[in-house]
Amino acid sequence: MNKIFIIFYLISFSIKIFANEDTSLNRNKSFQIQAIVYSSLGTGLSLSYRFKKNIWLNFDTQSLSGTMSKDSNDALTREDADYEFQTKYINVRNYLTNIINNLFIQYGIVSRNWETKSIVNSNENSQRKAVYKTNYPTNGINFGIGMNWVFYNGLSSGLYLVRIISEEPSFTYELEEDWECSSSCQSNYESNVKKYTPSNSFYLNFGYNF
Repeated sequence: MNKIFIIFYLISFSIKIFANEDTSLNRNKSFQIQAIVYSSLGTGLSLSYRFKKNIWLNFDTQSLSGTMSKDSNDALTREDADYEFQTKYINVRNYLTNIINNLFIQYGIVSRNWETKSIVNSNENSQRKAVYKTNYPTNGINFGIGMNWVFYNGLSSGLYLVRIISEEPSFTYELEEDWECSSSCQSNYESNVKKYTPSNSFYLNFGYNF
């Protein structure tokens, strides 16, 4: 909660101190809608509103889901890893026009509905042996830097990098009586989750300003 208060303080401070006026006709349009066509957290939609001079309020929503499977070394069991990431951002974007016309920094809060779980099944009879779950914190903060180009016909494109900062996830293990997941087993699962869960996300957007 303290992190959220800090973010809102930074937002208020930036509106008073860092707002540099952009004289670009296209930048002075009040609305921007873009499709998130690529990122490590999936595709989605980005909406922006010009609040004051070079200060824009921004809302992003995106999702990603999938499944990965692998057999154990002895081929007796199969582990199916399911993941579903739904991520929403509320940001302030400050365009630093006295440095580079299209350069911006962003900061704000993030809401996450993330779920990953691995289900271990027997290859012999398909009986479920275990379920390993990751419990992600739902809230965090994000910081980013990027470029946003607006063309004379109103078309726009964005390229930016965002880092999510939040508490570490927790883990639960549901085991059948005939199955064991030792400390090394748990450590291996948790390290793999942390390795493949994105905290830095690269974005490529295309859209329109009006």
